Amino acid sequence: MNTKLASTAVKITFLILASFYLLGCRSTTSSPANEQTSSSTKRCSLITKEEAEAALGGEVGVTESPDQNGCSYDLVPGSANGARFGSIVVLVVTSDSPQFEKFGLTEDPRTEATPVSGLGDKAVLFMSRDTPDEGAKAIQILKGKMYVAIGVSASSPPVSVDTLKSLGAKALSRLP
Repeated sequence: MNTKLASTAVKITFLILASFYLLGCRSTTSSPANEQTSSSTKRCSLITKEEAEAALGGEVGVTESPDQNGCSYDLVPGSANGARFGSIVVLVVTSDSPQFEKFGLTEDPRTEATPVSGLGDKAVLFMSRDTPDEGAKAIQILKGKMYVAIGVSASSPPVSVDTLKSLGAKALSRLP
């Protein structure tokens, strides 16, 4: 991988991870729906370590965010992964969050949002307009009064849209 491509991939990964972190910010007010979702949905149980390893093609480490709002699956440096990098980030956004209203929207002119049929109540796929087969991808899947957001980024080979949809379906099936 050349230096310019690696630099671009790192920037895209950072942008997706940062946007998902911000999407995961929730209000501090408590509601029965929020309490049920927080207590019954462990973000790191929506996708298994084995599913993340299969999607990224190598050994991953699993990290729950300190606020328990999200989960990150990252290729472990070294080992059989070599110099490859890759991450999957999973967040659940509830209807009591101010971010809930941003479902399916993007403010980045380089990103294209495309509806996806057959997943949840509504689903939207996010990819690069210029290089949709490369780089980072994300999907948001609405189910009732919450949605799951999954972002993936990996160096060669990139994670396919079908793999991302499959991860989304698995995570959706594990929501309460």
